[in-house]
Formats: sequence, C-alpha cells, structure tokens
Amino acid sequence: MALSDLQYSYRGLVFGEGCDVMVNNAEGFEGYEVRSADSDQPRGDGGLRGLDYVAPRSLSFELSIFEPDGNTYGSLYEELWARVRSTFRPSRDTDYPLNFKRPGQPERMIMCRPVQLIRSESYRAFNRVGSPPVALRAVDPRIYSATRKSGNVPIYAATGGTVDFALDYTVDWDAGTRTELVVENAGDANAYPLVRFYGPGSGTCTGVRLTNSTTGQVLDISATVTAGQILTADMEAAVTGANRLVISLDGSSRYGDWELPRQAFYLAPGSNTLRFEVTGTSTDVVCNLQWRDTWLG
Repeated sequence: MALSDLQYSYRGLVFGEGCDVMVNNAEGFEGYEVRSADSDQPRGDGGLRGLDYVAPRSLSFELSIFEPDGNTYGSLYEELWARVRSTFRPSRDTDYPLNFKRPGQPERMIMCRPVQLIRSESYRAFNRVGSPPVALRAVDPRIYSATRKSGNVPIYAATGGTVDFALDYTVDWDAGTRTELVVENAGDANAYPLVRFYGPGSGTCTGVRLTNSTTGQVLDISATVTAGQILTADMEAAVTGANRLVISLDGSSRYGDWELPRQAFYLAPGSNTLRFEVTGTSTDVVCNLQWRDTWLG
C-alpha cells in the first residue's frame, strides 16, 4: 500500500495524516550525527584529525490517539492503543522497515527496531486523548527508497565489425562493440547492491568481475559457477554487518573466493556505468543487480 504525504507505516500499522492514529511530532528522519575518531595531540594544542562516520540513527514519535466524541471511555480507544502496543512491541534481534512519505519526495524507509513505548494519556470532560511517546533505533543510519531497482549487466565483449580509415592500412581494426549498463542512484549516499550471477547455459565460468567504470571499483570473484547455480554478493551485508552471507554460492559461503582488496562494491550518487566480464568460455552468464536509492543526510 502506497503512503500519502505525511503518513508512516510500521509492521502493518499506517499512521499519521488522515489516520486513526495521528502524529504530533517526529524526529530523527533526516539529518545526522557523526562519531569522530579524532584524538588529542599528545604534545601540543588541538588534536589529530580522524575519520568521521555517521552514528546509528535515533527516531522518535509522539503519537496522538483520540477517543471519539460521544464514545466516552469506550472500547475504540482501547482497540487503537492495543494496535499501537502490538506494533511497537520489542523485536529482539530483528529490524523492520519504517516507511514514510514527505511532500514532493518518494516514499522512503529506515530499518529500525522499537526501544521505548510509554502509555500516556489525558482525561477531558467528555473523552480522553493519548500521546504515547515512541522511540526507535536504526543501527544502519541509511535512508532507503521504498522501491527496489533492478537491472541486468550484459557481458562486456567485442563483437564483430571493423573500422575503415581514409589511409590504406594492411590490417583491419576491430570496431570493438562494447556493452555496458548505466544505472542511477538518486540518493546522496553510496548504495550497496545485491549482486547475483546466474550460472551459464553453455560453456564454462571460472570467475566473474563487475567494474564500476565511474568510480573505478571492482568486484572480483574467482569461483566456478555451473549451470543452475547462483553466485551471490550481498554488499549491503558487507557494510552493515547484517547476519547474512556476504559471498555465497547456492547458500554456501564462498567469502574466500572474493579477491583482494575486498572493498564493498557500491553505486555512487548519480549515474554509474557498469561493466561485466566473465572468465571462461560462456557468453550467457547473467549478472543481476538490485539496489535502492540511498541517503544519509
């Protein structure tokens, strides 16, 4: 279900503008806080410059639950509170997507878990109003597009053709038709894709290489992939520490096949030109990318 402006969705509950459960205020959805690796100068004023990294994101709401007029202290209020309580119950070891929609912006999401919920309400002459505060924590501070993008990168290879020059040379020069894919990350931070290499229908595949010609990065994996097998490179897991295999072949870890230097492959903000090459004789290995536009600010 697509959200309307100023609405939120978490674990099945849609709340905010025009909903039974409203929002009085919300914090933490944009902006950032960094953790710094600066250190003090041991024998001088000031400090030594370290790297800055964006800290986990803290999110908070003050919700608003109304008892309808004429339904004094009735059951509807308790039903709404029960839905809120169920939605923001502790999730133990699992993060869930909190989707939100800002006017003029695409629907986006943050992976987070509830860390606080307090029942708070005030009594009036004819009804009551609840203003429960809710706090959530996102260990991954990135904001993602709700829609996942996908694309297949064709194998990069010269295919026929020659170039004619005005002068008469003794050899024909290969025109070198090359095939690459241009993909877009509409966010302002690096997007870390899920990359799948599907085994060949014919020929052999003993290694794959994916190059981002825009940034110079290379994802190089030396692994034999046969027909029907899927080699997976989960770059989001590599940078977030998610409990998933980073490099796997049909569900078995093949991390050691990831060639050095092992730097997580990403799509920079804007356009990225991708090149896919195969070691072996196959010409029909498929390289599929799935990614989300990504923001940090």
